[in-house]
Amino acid sequence: MLHAKEATRKMYSVAKSYCGGVAASDALSGSDLGRSLKPSHKASSRVVPCNARSFAQCSLGGGSADQEVVIALGSNVGDRISTFDRALQLMKNSAINITRHACLYETAPAYVTDQPRFLNSAVRGTTKLGPHELLKELKEIEKDIGRTAGIRYGPRPIDLDILLYGSSQISTENLIVPHERIHERPFVLAPLVDLLGSSTDDGVEKSWHSLAKCTGGFFGLWNKLGGEPIIGTEGIKRVLPVGNRLLDWSERTLIMGVLNLTPDSFSDGGKFQEVEAAILQAKLLLSEGADIIDIGAQSTRPFAQRLSAEEELERLVPILDAITKIPEMEGKLLSVDTFYAEVAAEAVKRGVNIVNDVSGGQIDPRILQVVAELGVPYVTMHMRGDPSTMQSEQNLLYGDVCNEVASELYSRVREAELSGIPLWRIVLDPGIGFSKKSKHNLEVIMGLESIRAEMGKMSLGASHVPILLGPSRKRFLGEICNRANPVERDVATVAAATAGILNGANIVRIHNVGYGVDAAKVGDALSKGRR
Repeated sequence: MLHAKEATRKMYSVAKSYCGGVAASDALSGSDLGRSLKPSHKASSRVVPCNARSFAQCSLGGGSADQEVVIALGSNVGDRISTFDRALQLMKNSAINITRHACLYETAPAYVTDQPRFLNSAVRGTTKLGPHELLKELKEIEKDIGRTAGIRYGPRPIDLDILLYGSSQISTENLIVPHERIHERPFVLAPLVDLLGSSTDDGVEKSWHSLAKCTGGFFGLWNKLGGEPIIGTEGIKRVLPVGNRLLDWSERTLIMGVLNLTPDSFSDGGKFQEVEAAILQAKLLLSEGADIIDIGAQSTRPFAQRLSAEEELERLVPILDAITKIPEMEGKLLSVDTFYAEVAAEAVKRGVNIVNDVSGGQIDPRILQVVAELGVPYVTMHMRGDPSTMQSEQNLLYGDVCNEVASELYSRVREAELSGIPLWRIVLDPGIGFSKKSKHNLEVIMGLESIRAEMGKMSLGASHVPILLGPSRKRFLGEICNRANPVERDVATVAAATAGILNGANIVRIHNVGYGVDAAKVGDALSKGRR
């Protein structure tokens, strides 16, 4: 709730600067933060004028300048995730360059309520197609995917709607832009707002807000319908598609158990290189309550010697194959800790559900395209340089560590999205212990909300994705507690993990899963108690 209130404050202050209708005396007080913004349809001299074009002008086709567009996606029939993936690919094939994605929402059906729940999202992109050409292409995509005529607002395998087209207002027999029902649909406004930033720098976004005809623009409309506090209710949940499920990570903190297959990891190197020992450890992690097992065959400790992809696979494959067969894995998830494209592809082929890349695609950029094709969640972590250089003097220089981590991490998000990984499959890791001194690690743990807020200036959607935190047994805990042996840092790890949960972490990566589960339960209870 504190995050929602802060987001409301920032969005309001930004949007009112160009959407007008609010006097200085109407500024939000502390008690107003959780309230919806009052709508206003009164014209204001501060509203950025929009371009109301004629039918002929709006129908101009190829050869015109690129237009920024927002397209909504909805589905409640069949394999909804696969349908979205196919729709995105068909859009790219139809001269629509997708540049940003919203989060993914599972929503209750509206209007006709006796039907399955929907998945909803939206994408932002550019196209040279005129609005009616774009509409025609989207209708063809719907037809290709299997949509046929049915009852209005009824079940459908895919629904593609043009929400915004440049700065145009369009009203013809076949097309109304902005979409005429935006103002009453949380399942449309939530993903639409994700595609905007709370910064005033984007001229296109300014013109879009003016089209909302509401004080505060689309932020105002969204808050009028309940805004961020309604996320997580039965009506609308933000979800992560992983394995064969939709994961609502807001329900509780998830625990990722660490399984290192390396001889030189800083904490447990050499213990689990043999198949039998690795299986016993995996069973222990699962019995203690791990939701995810993160398997790594490459050490990423400072100055670690880098293996080739072939050497990494040689370590990984026999143990991975054995673990996927144990009955205890039923209902659990597997993650592979790698920065190599080949390793990621082979691991997913053998049953892994998540790719966890400490380099965020910087060591092997091909991994981004590969993960996009694999269609699995991608953990992108903040690190400067690589494990051999990350603790260099230059890489440890920060002004404001939270702001810089947010900015640098968002650049990795943008690379991932442009490579075809939708935002709804991205998990952020601020990189505790990577390119950071002890004081930086502490500031990041306590500043996760600041990192979210800074990312929100560029993309509100990016500020909402899950955060994975990995403080387990790290050196900075040993320095604070005078514990040279990493295994003796489990109690300190619990303290760091709990602090991280209270500040917005959704997944904790940890060696001692039993301790981690207890930390998560306490952190979740404390978080609920202060809402």
